[in-house]
Amino acid sequence: MKKIFNKGVVALGMLTILASCKKEGTLNANLDAIDQNIITNKNATDLWLDQNFLNPYNIETKYRFDRFELPSGKNITPPLVGQVIPAMEMVRDVWIRPFEAAGGSDFIKRISPKQFVLAGSAEYNSNGTITLGTAEGGRKIVLYVINSFDKTNLGSVKQMIQVIQHEYTHILNQTVDFSPEYQTVSRGGYEANWTQRPLTEAYSLGFITQYARVSPGEDFAEQSSNMLMMGGVQYNGIVASVPADAQIKLKKKEQFVVDYFKTAFNIDFYKLQKEVQLALFKVSAPVLSRMIGLGVGYTTLTSNPSTDPSQSAEFLGLWNAARTSMTAGGFVLKDFKMTFRASNLMTLRYTFTNAAGTTTYSADADYTLALNTTTGVTTFTLNATQPTATVPAVDPVPYSNMGVINARMAGVNSYFTSGSFRVNWINQIIPGEIGFVGSLGAFYKTTNANSYFYGTMGH
Repeated sequence: MKKIFNKGVVALGMLTILASCKKEGTLNANLDAIDQNIITNKNATDLWLDQNFLNPYNIETKYRFDRFELPSGKNITPPLVGQVIPAMEMVRDVWIRPFEAAGGSDFIKRISPKQFVLAGSAEYNSNGTITLGTAEGGRKIVLYVINSFDKTNLGSVKQMIQVIQHEYTHILNQTVDFSPEYQTVSRGGYEANWTQRPLTEAYSLGFITQYARVSPGEDFAEQSSNMLMMGGVQYNGIVASVPADAQIKLKKKEQFVVDYFKTAFNIDFYKLQKEVQLALFKVSAPVLSRMIGLGVGYTTLTSNPSTDPSQSAEFLGLWNAARTSMTAGGFVLKDFKMTFRASNLMTLRYTFTNAAGTTTYSADADYTLALNTTTGVTTFTLNATQPTATVPAVDPVPYSNMGVINARMAGVNSYFTSGSFRVNWINQIIPGEIGFVGSLGAFYKTTNANSYFYGTMGH
């Protein structure tokens, strides 16, 4: 012990001598120039980011190129400075503000990534895919392809915010995990080689995208983010287009997501979904002609002119005449419904009862639907051949019922097939929200905008 102690004393003495001989001098190197996290002269972009992200949410946005923030071995272009504010405006308006509206003003302040890193180009992968965004440890989100971002283009905005919604779902899951029962819904359908499998196959197995097949965690993030970005109209339109068992799976997954947000964060997911859609509508207003069809959006229009005096005078007059004729035949005309099916097919259904109202009947007829999604101009042409029990395999009774009441409905039937219509919302006549399940849509005569019929758009 003594020996060790003495050596320590000698060593200490030598250190003291060395220290006393050291010369002091000024180091001219500017270490701040090396550290790009230190910005001494902030420009207008920096100040805007401070005001809109750093100060209110403690979220840093790095747009100056920093190789250490991006994957090594990849050629990635720095972002253009002029693209930074437009991109981050949409991050604020379409991601942050809807969460504040649905989850409270402090929700993003409590749970959020603390850093966005912007890259000008995509990250190209060896399997032929590109990476549009990544999240790291719940703290950082990297957004790519900033240089091609266009805040006036709905597709561009949705693509970027979709990435954030997906990665943010992972961050939320790190705070509160989703139910392990979720992965049982599409058990056996997960596929690491998802890029080689078609979207139709993913749909048939109950996945909302191909990428959702990678793992249960990615599935949940895709389910949540796509429901938010598609909105109820498009999402339900896709669900309606898939096989029955896949519909059940997608609806189960939807319920898991809705329950998760409510239980974990006390957020009404459908309110959040609506707020996101309202933000997107400010980028581009919803166009009804582009939202009709199986796998696209709305699949039904339901109308009850018998109790709705707001139909156009011409159409209402024809409907009331048909009601009178039906009454004379011992029936009570109730309403009609248009169902927009695949391959430009529309099925028109009249609902009526017997005089006592104790028995309800349906009468169907198929029409060829020609709808120009750009102009909204639409025509309905009655098909010469109507379905039977075997061609195709449908319930033949409603189609045969149409033969029973066809003469009594002649005026209304003729209205649908004579001339062309232009499909649009009716909120200029009947105030209301557009673009949602339950919004009102109308078909206006192209030769007379005052002649129209309308109904509730749904699925």
